[in-house]
Amino acid sequence: MRAVLALVRRDLHQALTQGASWSLLVVMAVLAPLGAFEVGDLLARDRADLGSLWQVLPWLLVLWTPLLALRGWPEERANGLLEWLSGLGLGSWRLASARLISASVLGWLGLAMTAPLVVLIHWLGMPDLGLMLSGYLGMALLVMALASLGQALAVRAPSALSAWLGALVLGLALMLPGTPAVTSQLAQHLAPHWVQLLDLISLPAHLTPFSEGRPTWLDASYFLLLTLAGLVLQARGLSQERHARKQAPQWLVTAALAAAVTALLLAGVRLPPLLTADGHNPLTRAHDLTATRQHSLSPASRAVLDDLEAPVTLTFAYSERFAADLPQLRELATRIETRLAAFAREPQIRLKRVDPAPDSADFADLEAQGLTALSLPGGEEMLFGLVVDGPYAERRAIALLKAADIGGLEAQVTRQIQEVSRTEPPRLGVVSRLPVMGQPSLEQGRALGSWGLMEHLNARLRIDWLSAGDDAARPIADQDALLVIAPRLLPVKTLEAITAYLERGGRVLMLVDPLPEMLDQPAPASEALTTLLARAGLESRAGEVVADAQLALPIGLLDGTRALSPTLLGLSAAQLSDAALNLNVEQLVMSSAGWLAPLSDAADASSKGSGAQGAPLQWLIRGSDEARLIPAARVHDSRMDPRPLSGLAGETPPAGGLAVLAQWPTAGAKGGQLLVVSDVDMASDRLWRRTAADGSEQALNANARWLENAVDLLAGSPELVALRARAHQVRELTRLHQLADRQAAEETRLRNDWQTRLSELGASPVSGKAEAAQQSDALAAMQQDFEDALSRQQREANAERDALRRELRLWTLLALPVALSLLGELICWRRYRASRRAGYQSTGRLSGHGQPSGKRSAERNEQRNEQRKKQRNEQRSAQHSARSASDAATSASTGSGMSAAGNAASGKAASGKAASGKTRPSDTTQSGGD
Repeated sequence: MRAVLALVRRDLHQALTQGASWSLLVVMAVLAPLGAFEVGDLLARDRADLGSLWQVLPWLLVLWTPLLALRGWPEERANGLLEWLSGLGLGSWRLASARLISASVLGWLGLAMTAPLVVLIHWLGMPDLGLMLSGYLGMALLVMALASLGQALAVRAPSALSAWLGALVLGLALMLPGTPAVTSQLAQHLAPHWVQLLDLISLPAHLTPFSEGRPTWLDASYFLLLTLAGLVLQARGLSQERHARKQAPQWLVTAALAAAVTALLLAGVRLPPLLTADGHNPLTRAHDLTATRQHSLSPASRAVLDDLEAPVTLTFAYSERFAADLPQLRELATRIETRLAAFAREPQIRLKRVDPAPDSADFADLEAQGLTALSLPGGEEMLFGLVVDGPYAERRAIALLKAADIGGLEAQVTRQIQEVSRTEPPRLGVVSRLPVMGQPSLEQGRALGSWGLMEHLNARLRIDWLSAGDDAARPIADQDALLVIAPRLLPVKTLEAITAYLERGGRVLMLVDPLPEMLDQPAPASEALTTLLARAGLESRAGEVVADAQLALPIGLLDGTRALSPTLLGLSAAQLSDAALNLNVEQLVMSSAGWLAPLSDAADASSKGSGAQGAPLQWLIRGSDEARLIPAARVHDSRMDPRPLSGLAGETPPAGGLAVLAQWPTAGAKGGQLLVVSDVDMASDRLWRRTAADGSEQALNANARWLENAVDLLAGSPELVALRARAHQVRELTRLHQLADRQAAEETRLRNDWQTRLSELGASPVSGKAEAAQQSDALAAMQQDFEDALSRQQREANAERDALRRELRLWTLLALPVALSLLGELICWRRYRASRRAGYQSTGRLSGHGQPSGKRSAERNEQRNEQRKKQRNEQRSAQHSARSASDAATSASTGSGMSAAGNAASGKAASGKAASGKTRPSDTTQSGGD
């Protein structure tokens, strides 16, 4: 081991004292960040991870790592150092191991050249360190495997260039089968099992789990097998250099090793499921290396599974035979199986995977269970969905799994497991006089015009439509939760029934709004509602609407222009508390919302965290410092053109907010909960969803998710709230978002200032047509000035963002390469000065050897030349003596000519020895006597 370490130190010393090695490190330090910016769109992805680097780094390593072997074995063979190392008694395995370690260390130094990207990501956001370390672990294994294969090719290559070309071709041969473009072409000419085999031995198939933080033992074993195969070939090549005996051809040994590696990989995939009791493969079990445990079950899912009284079966239908030419689908299937395997490790879950053939009974049965057949380009159909079967004959299905749903798959599966394991779903009572449930249609057989939120809730809850009039068709009794919409429109008896429900420990989500959009006038004041809210320590003013210039959003006007509406509020994380409902909520939108405040006699208690009669208040949504209260009638009159509202001077609201959770004060042990939101419009379709041409929905904000969280929290499913929040955890480049938010705030202030000036000018009285014309011209000129100022501000904002991006690229691409160049130049200069002081000058080779200079150099060259001449003379005399002895033996067999031939041979041998200067003393004496 000491000899191996000495050789490693020798190789590293030679490499790090030469300009060529430092040039390779500089090349990697430039190309890796450049590829991440240009090819991977590092800043455009808006993700605080190194996913853009992992897209280009494997290709760079395939090109760069073989360069480490350029001046290895081929040059040492030319210099005679290979014979010198072999003469020291070091075995082939020691030499090969030393060269593999030194090449791997140099390759890992090349990986370290990507450190500026790590620093940049940490400066821009908060990345997952576990995910980064997992990606670097995979790249380190890749470097070691490529270095081993490159050295194996270099040990028998006739030149350094041929060694590099051979390693490059081999690396591309391992990379290309795993790319989607090549796989799709291969699938058109090869059978599916051959395509899957090529995918198994390709590099991308085993690098992707590392880059996603979910590697398996099979992935790590793949790189170790490649490293071992290269080490075996390298040791055998060195053995052939030292021993001239005939051995098996190197290409035959290479083919045998390749077959062995492939066989081991196939055995690792196929055999363990046959040997284990549960049919799972421990070698393909993903290990979650992420810091946030993205690929493991969350505590909320485990809590749901612990409550199961009977097993639940998950059936994953995946027609694998048709996915040979669809690499994206195969990768998606692998990621889904990884997440489902986390469920299968729990004792309450049974996981089955089926591969139904088209036109079979299983295929038709799965379609009947709710799965959707996916039509392929060739006309075939395949299934790609999930069926959840509960113990009480309940069944749920994910008709078609999509890549966009992979982040929320755990939350969706857990919710379905919870639904099928219940004897009956939770009951949600809905109380409202607004048409939230739509109008019944006999032709369609369902309600038309219902709110999208109600459709979402109706898909997994039992909704009881409760009476909002004096005659209770269905009373408020034992529902798990109530959803009360626009309570100002409800009669007194209904509000009293809601109060009684809260007294029994019920839970209520109440949407209070002074000006709902679907009403033709502001909602009237309600003494019964005021009394109900007062019991919880709250008050809500009926005739006032919140206007906030800082949170205003633009709307389109009838004339085609856009203007800011101070009553259309865009609420971001700054206005949301850290409650579970608000986790990972990007934006909420409210329109003409009211204001909630603690009662005047309970304001002090509310500031300390409690409301009237000791009931705690938890504020969920608050306004900004620029919030004002303006009359609801003025807001109603300015619905078509909200610009005049910018000039209104409203009242500063008291302490409070837009949403609050209050504990209902009761004498019993079980108290009720009242969650009050000061806006009804946030639940309407206009503010949170857009329907595409194909019928699919696009969420504009988090309104629906926030309301679903509120319903689940009140209906007794807080685990779903945590799961839904986890599904939307995205680590973004927060510093870029802060810059964008600051620029948006500046643009908002500019808009508000100009709109205030326009409103003041437009509200000034005029008399006569001339003054009206002058006012119109002044308004037009001011509007033009405003548009010019806005365009100038937008150009400046774009220039600022572009300047920041250029600076980030410049420092990332140039800082480390310049430092490496200076450091390498300093080290090489010091080595040159040291060699000059020792009387040596560099030979210009990367091997690090020198040659004597000056007078000593000439003397040593003459001595070396004389020694080489003597060695050549000895070899020639020995060959001549051997031929003479053979001729003498032939002459002895012929008779009398034997003696003369022998004397002649002896004379030639003696003369040969005398000429060589190595005659024995007896020979010299005999010669002198003659």
